[in-house]
Formats: sequence, C-alpha cells, structure tokens
Amino acid sequence: MQRKIDYIFGFWTLALLLAPLANVRAQELRFSGFLQLDKRFNVSGDSIATLDFYNRFRLEMAVGLNEQLYMFSSLDFRFYDLPRASTLAGLENLDQVFPTDLSLWEAYVDIFGFLTPDLDIRAGKQRIAWGTADRLNPTDNLNPDDFSDLVNFTEKIPTWAIKANYYLGDFTLTGVWLPALTPMLLPRSGATLFLSDPAAAFQDSLLLPGQELKNSMLAFKLSSRLGIWDYSVSYFYGYDDIPILRGVNVALSPENSTTLELGFPKMQVIGLDFAAELGGIGVWGEGAVFFPEEVVSQARIGDVVYPTVELDGKPYFKFTVGGDYTFPGGIYVNAQWMHGFFTERGASELHDYFFLQTEKKLFRDKVKLLLAGGGEVADWSRIGETFGYGVFPEIAYLAIDNLELALGTFIVGGKPATLFGAWKETSQTYLRFKVNF
Repeated sequence: MQRKIDYIFGFWTLALLLAPLANVRAQELRFSGFLQLDKRFNVSGDSIATLDFYNRFRLEMAVGLNEQLYMFSSLDFRFYDLPRASTLAGLENLDQVFPTDLSLWEAYVDIFGFLTPDLDIRAGKQRIAWGTADRLNPTDNLNPDDFSDLVNFTEKIPTWAIKANYYLGDFTLTGVWLPALTPMLLPRSGATLFLSDPAAAFQDSLLLPGQELKNSMLAFKLSSRLGIWDYSVSYFYGYDDIPILRGVNVALSPENSTTLELGFPKMQVIGLDFAAELGGIGVWGEGAVFFPEEVVSQARIGDVVYPTVELDGKPYFKFTVGGDYTFPGGIYVNAQWMHGFFTERGASELHDYFFLQTEKKLFRDKVKLLLAGGGEVADWSRIGETFGYGVFPEIAYLAIDNLELALGTFIVGGKPATLFGAWKETSQTYLRFKVNF
C-alpha cells in the first residue's frame, strides 16, 4: 500500500511540476538527465557476492520563463536488481520483486534582479556547494552527506533552502536559510559502518530537532578575488547531519532490553577557502573551525544514571589543501590532503587522509585510465597501528557519444581504529553503463 501511495505522489508531483509549463514554447523547455546501470560485486570475503545496489535514472527539466525567472526540477528513480520478497505472498507484490525508490531530487526557482538589479534569489530544494577543494570540503555543511554509495562517498543531498546573492562591486554576499535539518543518507545495512557492531545491534530512536523556527539553520558567505586568488569567508549556524549518542536506556525487566537515543548536535562553523592557478598548476585550500555544543550522554541502568561526555564542546579545525596539473602527454594528476573526514568530530578524533588521482586518455580519447588511491593515518606516533588505505582504479570506454562504460574497483582496508579499516567489508568491483541525454 505504501508503495502505491509513493507512486501516486510521484505522479502528481510530476504533474504539478509540468503544469506551469503548459504555456511555455516547446523549444524553451529543456530536458536532460542520465541513465546509470550499475552491477556491484563484493570482493571482501572468500567468494564474490552480488550486492543489492541500485541503478539510477535522473530526469531533469529546466525552463527560462523570462529574463528574470528560471525554473529547474529533477526526479530521481533508483531501481534494484535483487528481489526483497521473503515469503510466497511477497511474490504477489511487484515492488518486492523489483524494488524501486522515487524522489524529487531538486526543484527550485531562480529570480534574477529581485527588487534590485543586484539581488538574485533561489528558493526550493537545491544543492548549495561551498568550498574550493575537489569534493573534500570542510566548509560545505549546508547539505547532508549522501553515503548511499560508498564508492562516491563525497556526494551530498539537495535540501530545501532559500539562497540570496547580493552583488557589492567586487564582492558577493550570500545568505542562506534552511528551515529544517535533513540527516545524512546511509547505505543499506550501513549502521555498522558508523557505529560499533555491538551498538548497531541495539534498538535505537532518532531524535530530530523540533519543527520550530528557532531550530532552522542560517549561513553567510562573502566571496571576492584578490589578484589571481579567489577566496571566500563563510559562517554556518545549524546542526551536524551525523547523529551522535545522547542516551542509553537499559531496562532490567522484563527482558533486559537496551535502547539507544541518537540526536544531532548544534554547531557553528567559520570557514575560509581560496584557489588560484600558478604556472599552470591549480592550487586550492580551505579550512573550517567548528564550534560544537557539548554532548553528554546519559546511560540509565534501572534507576541509576551514568553520564559520559560524547563531544566535549571544544573548537576543532578541519582543512583540505591540494592541487592539480596536466603534464605533457595529457597525464592529469590531482593530489589532496584532508585533515578530518566528514563524520569525524573533536580535535582528538580527526584523522589525516591523502588522496592521489591520475588520469590518462588513450586511443584518441576513446579509453580513459584512472588510477586513484588514498591513505589514512589516525595517530602519527603509532602509524603502524593506525593506518588505513584505499585503492580505486577504473578503466572507461568513451568512444560513443553520450555513453560511458566503466569497470573499476573500490578496495579499502586498514587497522580497526581507522575509517577505511571499518569499511573493509565494503570492498567491491563494479561495472557501470551511463548514458547522458
């Protein structure tokens, strides 16, 4: 029944999106998107197993209604190859045999020159990307993390917001209002990747901030250019989209059950980023100081309460620096150093990550070779006990316009105290067909 409701909702969502376009000339309405077919195979165990991973169809619609008004929307369909039916009656449900997810991915309107020629407004569900680093952005905190595909662990999810850009000569002042927090998106059976195995086995309750105006989030950014340097200074006031433990309830009777209470800490972030090109080398960097609220969890065992500090409330600093260069012969190299992964909080919990990516096109650009990898160090005084690694090679065939065929692997591992070590069971190889239109 719920799936039928979802499809009906999706149908009427599409109808409502298209309704305002009835009077728009056909040549002004632009459709685009992609179809991406993925087959994933887990290679972390003794045998190769097919993963329950989604394929994706994205339909995008854009229209300029006049010189001041632009509208964009996109629908995201995710459909799975593996059935979910666990009973004979489940085979009566097409949705359990061919599981499908449907979501309105983005939907916003741009108003140019609103009230004054120097003010642009964007309202609706949107992706607001801040920072100059290549996808490893500590200043990019407005949209939640999308970990549904760990191969692309730097992705974000569009959320509802109002963004205003005001142009002041060489400066641009950006203000953003987000009415509510949207939590991160996890992969299927992904709780153990971010919680310890014993904790993930307990029942839990997720406590979202109340739907009150005082719990909405704000952000501001001032950007400009100084000589060859692009830079910006930013401020964010809101919530971390990664949940944190707030309480443990152990009922001694009748069945000795344990329940975890998870919430989302408030935080303020002050950020700075810059980018330039020096002698053909692209360089960038960004850093952010996080001011989190103190979080003290309460473990209740019967009538006794034991407090534990989960987050001490002290400021901590994350940063990413890097650069890229294309050598003679067309070999592209991209290197970055990231201090503090997206899910890490507190000065003592920040690890160092080093990523290196090289690309080379062959056979008149029909084949692209990508060799990428990463290293992780949790404690420099004990590197041998606190290191992690990742290896991400890929070969892509690009000989047909709008079509990309790719074969790659995502191999991660390391010591248990590292992020990559915790992800080692997710090591996989993939075959991808992607058609853009």
